[in-house]
Amino acid sequence: MKQSVLGGLTAAVLLSTVGASLPSHAQSADESRSVAIDATLKTADLDQSEAATVPSPMEASNPGTSGQTIPLFQTSVTSNPVTPASPSPAGEFAPSEASTSQPQRQDVATLATILPHALDENQAATIYLRSIPVITLIGGGLPTLGEAKQAQPANASTDPVMRADALVDRLLALAATEDPSAIEARWLPDQQAFGVTWNDEVLLTVDSQTILPDTTANPAEDVLQMANRMRRLLGNAPALSRVEGMPAPTRPAAAPQVGIITSTLTGMASWYGPGFHGRRSASGEVFNQNDLTAAHRTLPFGTRVRVTNLSTGQQVIVRINDRGPFSHGRIIDLSAAAAGQIGLRASGVGRVQLEVLSNP
Repeated sequence: MKQSVLGGLTAAVLLSTVGASLPSHAQSADESRSVAIDATLKTADLDQSEAATVPSPMEASNPGTSGQTIPLFQTSVTSNPVTPASPSPAGEFAPSEASTSQPQRQDVATLATILPHALDENQAATIYLRSIPVITLIGGGLPTLGEAKQAQPANASTDPVMRADALVDRLLALAATEDPSAIEARWLPDQQAFGVTWNDEVLLTVDSQTILPDTTANPAEDVLQMANRMRRLLGNAPALSRVEGMPAPTRPAAAPQVGIITSTLTGMASWYGPGFHGRRSASGEVFNQNDLTAAHRTLPFGTRVRVTNLSTGQQVIVRINDRGPFSHGRIIDLSAAAAGQIGLRASGVGRVQLEVLSNP
């Protein structure tokens, strides 16, 4: 009992002693808070352009970043500002000195692209100027699977991509220094073909290996479109209305009556010559591209066939002395001379009618 009374008295004495000191601690804390608020209000009264050193929570935890100055009332910070180019009167941004100091060859070099692709059963490459197809170059047949696995050296004279590269290089070199209004579509009498020239330099001839991508099957129209696309895309030159040196059309002479027509067939014809001239044909005789001969898959050697170009009405009588053509969809392969007589040399292929003739 005595212990309980003594314990209670002791607790009362301690409580009175501690309780007496609590108001002084509370007053000290309130005074500190008041000083801090007063300092904050004074800081807020400063001019908005002045800065205050306020450590962020990240700086508080990382002493290495303390002491940085954060501007008051700042909404954005711009470092190394870039002044945009001023627009020209036409509304386009004027080029910088660095771009205008580049040579013109660099400017025109971006105009042309080359797209390799397949055309029927052949390799091909189309030249685009400002994304417009202008010229398609045709090469040999597509390689077989076995041939594709072997590295075959490219031939600059037959590979369509290499030919396109050389033609683009020449076009861009001329475009850097010459006036595109000097580009012309011409009939070339020495080659018996239509061609595109630039200051009398022959850039290309329209034939079975060089065609307009969207060919009209009319070589005169195709060469005119090629020239006009080059003129417009390389320098915005006005369009041409005609082919220079265009031969006057001639009415085909009436075909002589020779023998009796035993059968008739209509289909596509092609021609061959320079690469086979002087070589032995399937019949055993030496092939002469200047003779009026042709290759057929089944007709007996020596058979005479009257071939009519259905686009022009021109006709020629040929003698079968070789086998071919083996391209899908073609029914006869004419010599260079025979193709020239009916206007097929420039276009390369054309729709014809075959009339198999009996011996007179």
